Formats: sequence, C-alpha cells, structure tokens
Amino acid sequence: METSDDLTLQSVGETLPPKILAAVDIGTNSIRAAIAESYSDGRLKIIEQLNRGVWFGKETFQRGGLSAQSMRAGIEILKMFQKVFAQYGVEYVRIVATASIREASNADIFIDRIKISTGLDVKVIDSSEEILFSVTAIQEELGASFPRDETKNVLIVNVGGGSTLLAILRGGTVINSQILNIGTIRMREFLTDPNDSLENNAAIFRHAIHETLTSAEAYFPFHEIDVALAMGSEPRFVAKQVGRPSRIGGLESVRMSRFDGLVERCLKMETPQLCQTFGINFQTAEMTVPALLTYQEIFQRTNVPSFLVGSTSMRHGVLRVLASEVWGLENLDYQNDVLDAARSLAEKYRVDLNSATQTEKLAIRIFNEMQTEHALPQRACLLLRVAAILQYSGCFVNNRSFHKHSFYLINNSEIFGLRDNETEMTAYIARYSFRAGPKPSHQSYMSLSRETRVAIAKLAAILRVADALNHGNFIDPDTLQFTREGNDLYIILPPDDTLLLKIRSLGSQGRMFEDVFGLKVFFRS
Repeated sequence: METSDDLTLQSVGETLPPKILAAVDIGTNSIRAAIAESYSDGRLKIIEQLNRGVWFGKETFQRGGLSAQSMRAGIEILKMFQKVFAQYGVEYVRIVATASIREASNADIFIDRIKISTGLDVKVIDSSEEILFSVTAIQEELGASFPRDETKNVLIVNVGGGSTLLAILRGGTVINSQILNIGTIRMREFLTDPNDSLENNAAIFRHAIHETLTSAEAYFPFHEIDVALAMGSEPRFVAKQVGRPSRIGGLESVRMSRFDGLVERCLKMETPQLCQTFGINFQTAEMTVPALLTYQEIFQRTNVPSFLVGSTSMRHGVLRVLASEVWGLENLDYQNDVLDAARSLAEKYRVDLNSATQTEKLAIRIFNEMQTEHALPQRACLLLRVAAILQYSGCFVNNRSFHKHSFYLINNSEIFGLRDNETEMTAYIARYSFRAGPKPSHQSYMSLSRETRVAIAKLAAILRVADALNHGNFIDPDTLQFTREGNDLYIILPPDDTLLLKIRSLGSQGRMFEDVFGLKVFFRS
C-alpha cells in the first residue's frame, strides 16, 4: 500500500467535511484501487492505494475469455478491497474495467458474479473513456504547470497490458487521440516463444510495434510533437534508473540517449535477471521489455530529445470525475475539450467552421427553448453541438449523399470525451439531419434501444431547423423569438433579406420536426 500527494480540483467555495471516495481499475494483470478524501474547496487527497495481481489479460488474449479460477480470484480481491474501504469509511466507489474485460467473451458473466458476490457495480469503459480519464489525471497532476502554449503539441503515451493510449494536447486541449491494439501482455501472449532467444523475441516485438505505428502514422502526426509525456509503471521504472528532475510540475525527465542505453541493457536479460538487477517483481519484469520497446519506437518517431514521466494513473482521473459528480460540479473544461476535439476533426475534413459554429449556436438556442417538449438531459445538448460541428464532414468524401458519409466518418472516429455509444448517437444525429429521416428498414438504427432512437430523432429534428436558419445571412441566436399558437411554432427573426432562402430550406427539412414534436415550424421576420 502506498500513499500519494494531493491532487487539486477547481475551488467551489466554502469548505465542508470531506467525502471519502474510491476508484478501482480492473486491468490486464492486476486490480488497483485509490482511496481519496474529496473536499468541496477542490482538494483531492489520496490517502491509500491498493494493488493485487491477477492475470485477466493472459486468459482473454489467449483463450478469448476468463476462467472460473481467475473470476473467483478477482472477486476475492474486490472483497478484500471492500474491507479496506470500510476501514476508511468510503462513501462512493467507482469501478472501471478495461481491455482484458472488455474483450472477454464472458465479461457479462464476470460482472454479474461481482454484483451478486459483493454488491459492487463494474463499468466496462471503452477506449474514449480510457483516454478521458488518463488525460484528466495528467492535467490534474500538473495543474498550472501543464504546457499550455497554443503552438506546442504535447503527446501523452500510456502503454498498457492490452492497448496503447496516445493523445495530443495543444493549449491544454485534446486535438487528437487514439487507442492502438498493442499492449505488453497482448504481445507476450501472441508473439513470444519461451524457447526462442532473447534477440529473436525482441525482433518480433519490434516488428509488431513498427507495423502498428506505421499504420497509425497515417492519421496520427508523430512528427509534429514538441513535448512527450509517458504514463505507466514502466516509465516510472525508467525514471528511477536514468531520470532526473524536470522544471515542469515535479515530473522526471529522461533523455532519449540514456533511455536507449537502458533498453539495450534490459534486452540482454532474462526475466529473473531483470528482477534481481532492478529489484522488481516477476510480473513487472515480464512486461518491461515489450513496454520499453513500444515507448522507444513512439518517441523515436517524434524526434524529441527527452520525455517526461508522470506519477499519476488513470485511477486518479476516475477519482477526479467522481469527485466532480459527488459535489455537483459541472466540468465545463471537459465539455470544451469534447467540442475542441470535434472542431479539430472538422478541420481535418475541411468543414467550414464559421458556418458550423453558427449552426451549433442556433441548435443550442432551439434545444433550450424546446426543453419542455424534448425533456432530454444536458448531456444530449453536447451531442447535438458535436453533430452540428461535424454535420457536413461527409462533403470531404462527396457532396452527394454527404450525410451518409458524415455518419461513417463520425462513427469511425475517436472524439475525446465521448463514449463509443455517444459517438454512434452523434453520427446518427448528423446522418438524419438531412434528407430522409429514420426508417424501419435502417436495421442498425432499429437495433438501438427505443430511448436512444427517440433521443436521436429529437436532436436530428432540432439540428434540421438550426441548419435551415443558418442558410443565408448569419443570425444572432439571442435575437430569435419563439411563439406557440396551437400546434404551430413561430420563430421570429430580425429583418433579413435572405428570409426566403431560410424558408425554402425549412420546407425541405422541417417535416421531421413536426413528426417528432407535433409542432409545425414557421419562420417570420
């Protein structure tokens, strides 16, 4: 068990007694927990950390699912954690599971057994949530020390057991993020032969890493990186061996030349020798070589002379988000990060951002005006805004049927801060904001839950009206007036010589709004 320094949240006023929180990460080779005191004035103090090994990743990546034995072991670890939580008086617990559980064929069975045995709820998070929690943790660790130069690209890398996280931040905002399907345990289980030589196994690792990163380079600009920051236990091991203090937030700095020397030294050692030489446990030693080789090739592609090493983990990001929820804080920075990621994607597909931003503002105005009719949460407004920004991204492929291309591009993109199902919803909102609306013959759409389909239809209908208003001259959304007369909704505009253009656009697009809300829309000046 370890203790850690304070993390800082935004100040929210008068200090109240702290709430005790716990975050649990069910990973590929261990279950880890962090317990913290969360204060209303923004402080988040880590008071205990727990770590117990269990080889979920080996089983998932080898046989496709978890054995009964490993499930029992995982449940016993969580029961042990519960006893520690009780000793500290933990009030709120958030448990997340990553790749090894996400990809297990019997993940639902395992989660159900945990619920029955312990009463604990486990959330299997997708890759976008992993990125969110990891970036949040780094931002919290560095605080004001975080590099926020608008001209500098900061790369965050976290090589895990099942996957590798990459995120580029500029000015403190995520502009690109990816999860690559390479991880230390995944590589060891698929690629290594225990009877082969160290040199041959290392060569196989390098080939797999090189192949994956070369494919990623088509959409991830490694060559544009100015600052690199590594997360994870292996970088902390490297920093302990060859690092030195940096000028940024108390982080360690490692020169590439010294790192390369350490990698070559480790490549010559068998796992027991790594344990003996560096005083690390067998589990960590097994992951050292594939992890170091992955970090090495990533940083070599960036050409950075050195990289920084953080001491935080994804669990700290989970605690940060949980603390915000517990104290009822609205994380505006997080929403802005989501929108900035959407704008970055829009730029990639050459969307007219001035026009898209105007449509976004109009959509927000209509969403707020129609709150009684749609009864959707504010989270839905965020999806609406992202859809408005990316609505015309499909024109990058072809102007004809662009809405269908927009669906494909959005649905197959990583948008920082959106879960996979939310990205899919956003894609459908953009898809149905033009031409025909949803139909029973659209099988993938019909496979969604009824609640999700209804929310998509409502948001797409709102976006159609916002898009119609954006034809012709730009309008200040605050100047719009809304009047209801029976089943008619009149949107009163300031004097506008392009009103007829807007009305014609509404004529071809507004039917869905009437079908969804039972209100026929009219534009008047």
